[in-house]
Amino acid sequence: MLWPILALAVPTFILEIQQQLAAIDGPKGYYATTYRREETAYWKHLPGWIQADAKSHAATRVLDIGCGYGTLLAFAAKQYAASGYCMDVSEYLWPKFRTQHKLAWAKGNIELDPIPFPGPFDVIIMTEVLEHFNFQPVPTFAKIRKALAPGGILLLSTPDAQQWGREMKYYKQLTDLPPAQPNAKIIDGHVWVYSKEELLPLLKSAGFRILKLEYAPGVGHRHFNIMAASD
Repeated sequence: MLWPILALAVPTFILEIQQQLAAIDGPKGYYATTYRREETAYWKHLPGWIQADAKSHAATRVLDIGCGYGTLLAFAAKQYAASGYCMDVSEYLWPKFRTQHKLAWAKGNIELDPIPFPGPFDVIIMTEVLEHFNFQPVPTFAKIRKALAPGGILLLSTPDAQQWGREMKYYKQLTDLPPAQPNAKIIDGHVWVYSKEELLPLLKSAGFRILKLEYAPGVGHRHFNIMAASD
């Protein structure tokens, strides 16, 4: 079933970035035909939060963990007038687009690998990645927190289990996820979908405090949008 995507107030520069990506992808590409229409529904609130934060937060380095095509990273780098960095397991951030926006990309798995750029970072973005974590999430969030500069923020989006339902294919409960294992076979998919009752305590356990929490409509089912800072 195809779910309608709600009309969203999208900043003009986001639309310009999407047009650039669609032009690179070509009229029949996945980004141009599908993901372009969907992505802002996952992180609806984050662009506005970035715009507001940039007015008072002097940021020089932005890291996007799992940046995908790079829409939000390019937007954040522009708003903060900052250098943009992407760490991802797959190279969706096309070289032409990277060059155009002066973004750096490096291959890496945030759960298993060190961050491949020197920190600290004033802003760290991680959208639609948490549900793909293969291992216990608190150590990885603690790593992310340590990579933040004083006064830095984390921007996060992930599906809400209350509407998505539980993903029980691999594990029956969150505590069943194993600790990080470098030689483990990586599951490529939604491993665990988090509830609010799980997500907020794990962020607190990793040393974060929640500054903002809203819900984005997603495509049929809502997503958490969170801004957090070091506690």
